[in-house]
Amino acid sequence: MIGEFNEAFLAALEEGWTPARDATAYASTVAAIRDLDSPMYEQSQFSHPLLFSEAEFQELSRACRALLSAQLKLIGHLIDTHSREGLLDLLRMPRRLAAFIHWDNLRHGDASIGRMDVVPTRQGYFFCEFNIFPGVGGGEAYEGSRAATEALGFPRAKLMGSPLRDLAVLYAEECRKRDLRRVVILDSTGHSNLGYPRQEYLKRYLEELNPGVPVHILDEVRYPEAWLKREEAERTLIHRMFTYEEVTDGFEFLKKLWASGAVLTNGFEPELRMSKRFLALLCEPGHQSLFSDEEVATIQKYLPPAFSLSEENLSAALRDKAGLVFKIDDSSSYGGSGVLMGTDWPADELEQKLREAGVERWICQRVVEAETVRLRAAGDTAAEEYRLVLGFYSYGGKANGFLVRGSRTSKVVNITSGGKLGWAFVVSEEGRQAFIRHARGRAEDVTSRSA
Repeated sequence: MIGEFNEAFLAALEEGWTPARDATAYASTVAAIRDLDSPMYEQSQFSHPLLFSEAEFQELSRACRALLSAQLKLIGHLIDTHSREGLLDLLRMPRRLAAFIHWDNLRHGDASIGRMDVVPTRQGYFFCEFNIFPGVGGGEAYEGSRAATEALGFPRAKLMGSPLRDLAVLYAEECRKRDLRRVVILDSTGHSNLGYPRQEYLKRYLEELNPGVPVHILDEVRYPEAWLKREEAERTLIHRMFTYEEVTDGFEFLKKLWASGAVLTNGFEPELRMSKRFLALLCEPGHQSLFSDEEVATIQKYLPPAFSLSEENLSAALRDKAGLVFKIDDSSSYGGSGVLMGTDWPADELEQKLREAGVERWICQRVVEAETVRLRAAGDTAAEEYRLVLGFYSYGGKANGFLVRGSRTSKVVNITSGGKLGWAFVVSEEGRQAFIRHARGRAEDVTSRSA
């Protein structure tokens, strides 16, 4: 588990840590992310990375592939047994989105891009969110952690690269294949005001990998009208950063963009795949025959049991609330919103909150107790216990390392609820020992002391 794997490394960090070292790490992190226009990120950084077992990384990579495969099979079944409008109703999504979904993409998912949120516990790892969305955030935390480790002289051998660079590789290949003229990282005015980082690193990686193809960060207001003409649109790759609920103009711009023939890396099918309803649907006994034996075993091992809330099971769920987390099934309820820990609410207040949005808008998931690890955030005078959630990136079938989010106070671990951000580098046992030696500031073999 991640706590045990890091125990000797964190002890070595404490042994060798000084205020000057802390200041160097923080200054390097902030310098790496200062141009992203996100004070929220600048102020929420851990002082050091974590390490993650290479063997456990491979295990979670297999589990991730199996879960995404099972989801696609389930989606295919739902498409076959529902109308498009009926499927959107089931997932509590607006019917108007039907015209903006690439339905064929939902059957094969070859270019699945996103971040799977994983809760590390002392008993194992559990997948708690499917953020299958190209614009999912957090990759910038890699850049800050990389800068800090380099400034402090930690070993670089075998460190995994940036997930944003992996995304840029996919897009650069698409640009070359289609002979495209430009890439647009498309935000909305509704999303850009929320305080998340500007996509400067993705822009830089795209320009590095695809020299001669300009990359623009735009929104619906600043998008050039000339690029909506078919000749230009068909040579333009669009990477969308916002969800359907962050559209601010009644879809007028998106209608023009969709009709223009622009190369959209995704329609609104990611929002469909991100519905928290799938956490319950994948667990339903009636769906298990759709999956392979490996997929069934993965669901049973890595997904906390979940079910859809209804009037029929509401009373039982309220009685069992201490063991449940209640999640509204809006795809846009990210940043910790739309999540209620049953143990935090009296039954009558919880019921009222569930009924405000509609009982059937919620799914219930069995609580798993996140592991806590003693870490330092920037400016901490001592290490503190942080409850962790890991963000596991998977771009086009290629798994990449872990965004680390930690909270000292909230079981809903997110930066918008006071959490901190960092990165976990995947290393072999040899790599772990190298980090430990450097953290202690001495070169002796510490294998026996850290076993």
